[in-house]
Amino acid sequence: MERIIIFGGSGFIGKHLINELKQDYKIIVVSRRRRTTEKSLGKNIIVERLRSRDISKLVEQIDGAKAVVNLAGENVGGRWSAKKMEKIRKSRLDVDSIIARSVRQATNKPEVVIQGSAIGIYGFSRQDIEITEDYSLGQRGFLPKVALSHEEAMSQLESFTRVVYIRTGLVLDKNDGALSKMAEPFKYFIGGRLGNGKQWNSWIHIEDEVRAIRFLIENNNCSGAFNLTSPNPVENRELAKNLAKVLHRPYYFHVPSFVIRLFLGRMGSELLISGLKVIPENLLAKGFKFKHEDIYDTLVDLYKEKN
Repeated sequence: MERIIIFGGSGFIGKHLINELKQDYKIIVVSRRRRTTEKSLGKNIIVERLRSRDISKLVEQIDGAKAVVNLAGENVGGRWSAKKMEKIRKSRLDVDSIIARSVRQATNKPEVVIQGSAIGIYGFSRQDIEITEDYSLGQRGFLPKVALSHEEAMSQLESFTRVVYIRTGLVLDKNDGALSKMAEPFKYFIGGRLGNGKQWNSWIHIEDEVRAIRFLIENNNCSGAFNLTSPNPVENRELAKNLAKVLHRPYYFHVPSFVIRLFLGRMGSELLISGLKVIPENLLAKGFKFKHEDIYDTLVDLYKEKN
């Protein structure tokens, strides 16, 4: 059985990806917290400890692997203190360095390296401009700079093996990620848009997210950058209205932009009241078929057990 090595396998997307792949591949998760990760993933998933100095074991695991998938990194949610921003940056670049060194040392290179990235690499607040993978990258802001460094760290491997950069948008799942936090105010009848609600939310159903990653692993003609977002991004006010409708709650309230900036600072400005209209042009061109393209139908699917 072919091996897939996953960094960040205990995270939100990582757990869903393991469920997508585990029937057909031998999954090895690399984690700093081996015991905790083993408990969260179950006995059938092999978990190895991440070591920054002695990478001999990791080189052995990567040698001849089907794929290396890097989803590791500190969660970007919450207020960005100087300490938090450094943790976000360092948690990504440290793992990048370990992976790059391990792949270079492997005698038989993995077929593909999937580098988790984000649509934040394009910058923010480009209203109504459709952003494809060929669009210019952002030069200002914390997240664009982190994403640029994150992708550049793997570019050195392009001469050795196939490298794919997955630029993920807002991943929707009712139990985890941003949607579960967005839905909370609606449950108490105080939900609504963020700021003026005109900022774009480029979203993707968690099922399509992991299906797309699998598609990119298994299709040898896929390399370079791929936007992992639905073909139909929506404005925040439309997302909020549809969420209210699906949850059978009113859509009356909104959180003013100045309140978001006051309490969440830079994170609120870059992530919540700014947005990009991102289109998955490369994914569609390669023949990937989305299961969830409409925001209302997607929310119905996610919350169908409650309705």
